[in-house]
Amino acid sequence: MSLVSDTYDFWKVMTEFTVTLKQDILNRVPNGLGLAKVVFRPDSGNPIHIVCGNPNAPEGSPEHKGAVECLWDIFGGTTSEKGFRVLHERVGLIYGDSCNFQIINGILQGLKNKGFASSNIVFGVGSFSMQYATRDSLGMAQKATWAQVNGVGHNLFKDPKTDTGLKNRQKDSFVWICKMVNISILIALRQSRKKAGTQTVFLDGKLLIDQSLAEIRARVLA
Repeated sequence: MSLVSDTYDFWKVMTEFTVTLKQDILNRVPNGLGLAKVVFRPDSGNPIHIVCGNPNAPEGSPEHKGAVECLWDIFGGTTSEKGFRVLHERVGLIYGDSCNFQIINGILQGLKNKGFASSNIVFGVGSFSMQYATRDSLGMAQKATWAQVNGVGHNLFKDPKTDTGLKNRQKDSFVWICKMVNISILIALRQSRKKAGTQTVFLDGKLLIDQSLAEIRARVLA
C-alpha cells in the first residue's frame, strides 16, 4: 500500500499518524504474493532532505532526522549483513516526484551516510529520469477538486508544508470547456456547482448520460 503523505503536513504524518496506525500496519495480513508493506510517499520538497534529513534544520526535529529515521524511531528494524539498518518489513518509503538520476544517487548516498540500507526506499522512475517530458510540458493535468459523500460536498486540495506553494491546488468545482477547433482548453472556475450548470454523468459506477463524441463536439462548438 502506497500512501501519499504530504497533502498537508508530511512530518505530522511521519511522527503522529504513524504512531496512531502502528498496530494496524504491523497487523496487516500478507496478500497472495506475501506482501503487506505500507510505503509512505512524500511528494514535495527537497527529496534528499525529506528522506535523509536536512542538516540545517533544528537538531532532533523530524526535518533534521528525515523520513527514514522517523520511521526507524517508531517501527525499528534489523541490521543487514553489511551493517546497514533495514526498516521493519511492514514499512518503507517511495519517492517519485522530480526524481532524476542525480537526485536518486543523492538520496542513496544520504541513506548510506546515515547507516541505512538502500532497500528502505523504492523510486518512481518516470519522465524526469527519461525524456524529461512531463504533463506540465503540455500544460495540462486532471485532479480531483470536489467530492460528495453522503450528500455533503467536500473540497479536495493539497497544501503541502514541505513545498514552496507551487503544488497548492484549486479548491471547489471546475468546468472544462474544450474548443476542438484549435485544440485549446479553456478553464472556467465556478464557486457553485449549480452556477456552473454541471450535470451528473457518473454516479456510484453507473453511467447516467450516454453521449457520443460527435454530440460532445457539437455542443462545445455551438
